[in-house]
Amino acid sequence: MAKLTNHVQGLSKWLRENAVELAIIALGLLSLNAIFISKAFRQSSTISPETAGQLGSFVGGYVGAIFALTGVVLLFSTLKSQRLAFAQQNFETKYFELIKMHRENVAEIEVQGSSGRKVFVLLMRELRCALEIVRAVAKTSHQQLTQQDMLHVAYYCLFFGVGPNSSRMLKMSLSTFNPAFVDAVEKELNKLGTKDEIREERNFGYVPFEGHQSRLGHYYRHLYQMIRYVDGQDLAIDKYEYVKTIRAQLSTHEQALLLVNSLTPMGQDWWRKNLIVKYRMVQNIPNEFFNHSTELDTSKIFAPGYFEWEETHRKKSVA
Repeated sequence: MAKLTNHVQGLSKWLRENAVELAIIALGLLSLNAIFISKAFRQSSTISPETAGQLGSFVGGYVGAIFALTGVVLLFSTLKSQRLAFAQQNFETKYFELIKMHRENVAEIEVQGSSGRKVFVLLMRELRCALEIVRAVAKTSHQQLTQQDMLHVAYYCLFFGVGPNSSRMLKMSLSTFNPAFVDAVEKELNKLGTKDEIREERNFGYVPFEGHQSRLGHYYRHLYQMIRYVDGQDLAIDKYEYVKTIRAQLSTHEQALLLVNSLTPMGQDWWRKNLIVKYRMVQNIPNEFFNHSTELDTSKIFAPGYFEWEETHRKKSVA
């Protein structure tokens, strides 16, 4: 019984795969034999060789032209399919090369004593330290800033850092904020006592607030270009599944820092091109990863159902 079932399934699959060819054969046989029912083919009850010959020549030329046209169409279809297959092969070749490059970029990221994805844990920790300082300076300076404003300032402090050249770039990049406030933040971050205290408290193996522009700049440029490469394809592919594979390469801390980056002018293209929402780039951030009252309330940024934890919570509620 099982052999019969497999045979039937195999035959059904073969018929589906060769449906077009079988249809052409059936149409051809029907056309060739249809002349036998024509009145022109017969004279009374007998076959007229003269009229049959004339009709045969006509039908042969007519049907032959149809099949010639069909052949051209099938040839074009075959060439088109080959071209699309070649285009998709080229896309996937470059796609996997980009993923390989991304992994290499992550592996090469290094901060004294740490490398790879572990670095993003330290970067998030350093970002939170900068955010605490920004929040404290904003309070003493009587600055009315939103959560995203303070994250914006803190992230730029993480990215550019402070120092002879870094401070200049930091202040220029924060030119939309109150200059006295920015100066106060830079001054606090630049204090040797502040750096030493935070380094000891947070167990950093490096001096904080020295900047990570060389690390994060290249990392985010490549990640963005990789997602845009998939998003910009004209091929009939499931873009979400391809980006999902890329997203699977990102750790929780990578996604969290990506979200913060995207909320600043530096990363606004992630939202302008709708990449964060369309491909759910940060959907794996846990519910309590950000403190909703002091750091970032994600419920005000994303529609309900965006995060993975929401689906898990819903299933538990139903159960």
